[in-house]
Amino acid sequence: MNKKLYALALTPIIFIACANEAKQTEVIEQPAVTSQKAIPTQEVAVVAPKTVTTPTKSQASVTFIENKKILEKGMMHIDTFMGSMQPTLKGLLAQDSTHVTAMGACSSMAQSMIAEYNQQISGVKLRRTALRYRNPKNKPDKTDRMVMDEFVAKNSFKPLVVDTGDQYRVYKPLKVKQSCLICHGAINDMSKDIVKMIDRTYPKDKATGFELGEFRGVVVADMKK
Repeated sequence: MNKKLYALALTPIIFIACANEAKQTEVIEQPAVTSQKAIPTQEVAVVAPKTVTTPTKSQASVTFIENKKILEKGMMHIDTFMGSMQPTLKGLLAQDSTHVTAMGACSSMAQSMIAEYNQQISGVKLRRTALRYRNPKNKPDKTDRMVMDEFVAKNSFKPLVVDTGDQYRVYKPLKVKQSCLICHGAINDMSKDIVKMIDRTYPKDKATGFELGEFRGVVVADMKK
């Protein structure tokens, strides 16, 4: 009789203990579920840097090379052309006190002289370009702009050679001389006749306001490989 009562007395105690163990088990398992939910957050953090680095791959660049043979060949053509053009311009400047004729020669005659030179030489093409150009035909491409930005940033007038993949380009930088200011200086310092001619011929002109010794532009020799 006592054993039965003892057993009956222990039954609710055992039941309560089991119930408490079950609750403790549920509390212990709870953090495990929380840690599993945190995993996707770590995966998102890893993906983020890829998005940041993508624009860098699309940035353009220029390949400058040091090749004495290519440099000398390009400079030979550039100097030959400039050597034939400069005496003509000096003669026109001396003949016309308004310098209008000389300006017309510089913009139009130079184009025809370059075209004639290119027809005589195979595998080489000369051209003029500038960041602030006057003639739309001399508008620079992306490579031209990056090379000229290099000249300006370093304040350098040393020729450079660029490898574009299918050809070499030799760039000769030009410095603003006193005679250049006649047509490319401050508008207030230029003659009214020249200003009128610029407005009439090149309404979108960007080539005024230069100062003595400033970077003016480049003569380029494009050479096929």
